[in-house]
Amino acid sequence: MNIKTVIFYCNWSTYPGLQLSRFSNNQPETHKYLVSMCSGRISPELVLQTFQKGVGGVLIAACPQDACEHDGNYKTVGRVALLKIMLHQMGINPERLKFVWIDKGESAKLLQTVNSFTEKINKLGPIKN
Repeated sequence: MNIKTVIFYCNWSTYPGLQLSRFSNNQPETHKYLVSMCSGRISPELVLQTFQKGVGGVLIAACPQDACEHDGNYKTVGRVALLKIMLHQMGINPERLKFVWIDKGESAKLLQTVNSFTEKINKLGPIKN
């Protein structure tokens, strides 16, 4: 069984990496990706709504620590930490939410990260309500 995952890409770092990878042309139907101008614009409400819609996992891929021009990636780190606490309190395994630093030249790392995250979500199975 393939569980649906949503992947948020930073327009300035990870999205160019996605475009350079072979993954961009051969993306499984269970992957839905959204491009944000900055990971800092991904609100906690949006992540929670994604889970409420039945998605099994959310991956947020952001600029490396010192590469973000807007400091949005640092804001996202704090938000993800709080979201993991909230997910736990809601009875959802916090491992279903992942944050990674990936630069635009790291398309192989991006592909490996997405594949390993997807495998983990499939092993966890669907979220039981």
